[in-house]
Amino acid sequence: MKYFSTIAKWISNKAAQPLAGFTAFLIILVWGLSGIPLHFNNTWQLVISTLAAIISITMLFIIQNSQARHTIAIQLKLDEIIRATKGAHNEMMDIEKLTDEDLTRIQKKYGLLVEKTKEDLKKGKIDTNTPDISKVIIEK
Repeated sequence: MKYFSTIAKWISNKAAQPLAGFTAFLIILVWGLSGIPLHFNNTWQLVISTLAAIISITMLFIIQNSQARHTIAIQLKLDEIIRATKGAHNEMMDIEKLTDEDLTRIQKKYGLLVEKTKEDLKKGKIDTNTPDISKVIIEK
């Protein structure tokens, strides 16, 4: 499993480079041009179809692996921000484990909070202990 992760990281890093896209373009161009002398026969079509299927399926798993790692890293960073922020609710650190119904319920509560905050702002109140951004002077 560790080997797959290491290889997947390496491939995803290489596949994200502009050279990878250019190489893929060149391969398709050479394949297309090779069809002329081969008279676009069935073998010629089968080769590219098979290669495309193999590469697509392999890249699917590599992309999934990469996305999973990135999601975990982002989640951990957000958890650290919650943990380090005074007044934040630490119980929010594992909120992704809740059911869809629970998430919807919490989302509605935050929606009500946003509406109340908008009303307070119209009344001239501030929504945090931080001054309004329009009142902050940026010095150069």
